[in-house]
Amino acid sequence: MPEELPPRYHRLLRNEVTPSGYVILGAFTIFAGWIFTSLVILSVQQAIRKDPEGTVSWFGLLATNLSLIVLIPLSMLVAQKLNRQAPGLLSSVTARLRWWWLGWFALAAVLLELLMLGVVKAGGVELLGDGTGGIAPDAAAVIAVTLLTSTFQAAGEEYFFRGYLLQAVGALVRSSVVAVLVTTVLFTMAHGIWPWESPALFLDRFAFGLVAGFLVVRTGGLEAAIAVHAANNVVTFVYAALTDSVGASLGADDAPWSLVAVDVAKFAAFGLVALWLARRAKLTAVCDLPLTAAPLPGRKLV
Repeated sequence: MPEELPPRYHRLLRNEVTPSGYVILGAFTIFAGWIFTSLVILSVQQAIRKDPEGTVSWFGLLATNLSLIVLIPLSMLVAQKLNRQAPGLLSSVTARLRWWWLGWFALAAVLLELLMLGVVKAGGVELLGDGTGGIAPDAAAVIAVTLLTSTFQAAGEEYFFRGYLLQAVGALVRSSVVAVLVTTVLFTMAHGIWPWESPALFLDRFAFGLVAGFLVVRTGGLEAAIAVHAANNVVTFVYAALTDSVGASLGADDAPWSLVAVDVAKFAAFGLVALWLARRAKLTAVCDLPLTAAPLPGRKLV
């Protein structure tokens, strides 16, 4: 069948100047680069300050966030240098991050997070950790690290999973549904969550991945996915700092069904709000820009 023109977001890594199989090489290249830089960052952190088992200090949280932030430049670099994608097309179909709408999506996500936190507290929903330890001894530092780096950490995951990987699958398979499902499974697996170990937590991560992937395709960019991911992480870790449950939140291997039900409802509600905002703004979800960067003078793309 002829290629869909103009292409939607998940097809932006497919072009005529690089073999489609290069997206597989690119995905492994990003993963290998992330493993290497993560080992360096976390080794330095462990050498300087090793947290007691089951706990995470502000320094440990900082190292974890930095190890995920590197996914942003790695994803962009591989997309542009290996796949010869035009700069900016990992961010959106307009070849840039649409900051105004990122702000609106973020506002909606934060308001929903606070609303659901109120529901959780009023309804006595069980949270991760017992929450009986009071305020963490380094709460101020944890909150500072969260406010300064968690948004970029969330963006790092989005640029890789809903950015490069979604476009990589889309370069091989035309269906956006398949691309979203495959990357959602990979995203859930990357968090070390399996349905036979914790069906509740697996559903929580899977539901988030579905909503985020669906929004990326329907809005034509990563803005909504970054906003909901960042809002979730910021509110979660600020609350964890105030209840001395940072370790439980970061290293969760199970979750109560009641909390998952609230989480899934929150993600679904954000999806509806984000779609409403995108439709009102008439955000474009297709790309009418060149998919590859212009060749340098005197050079021929092969």
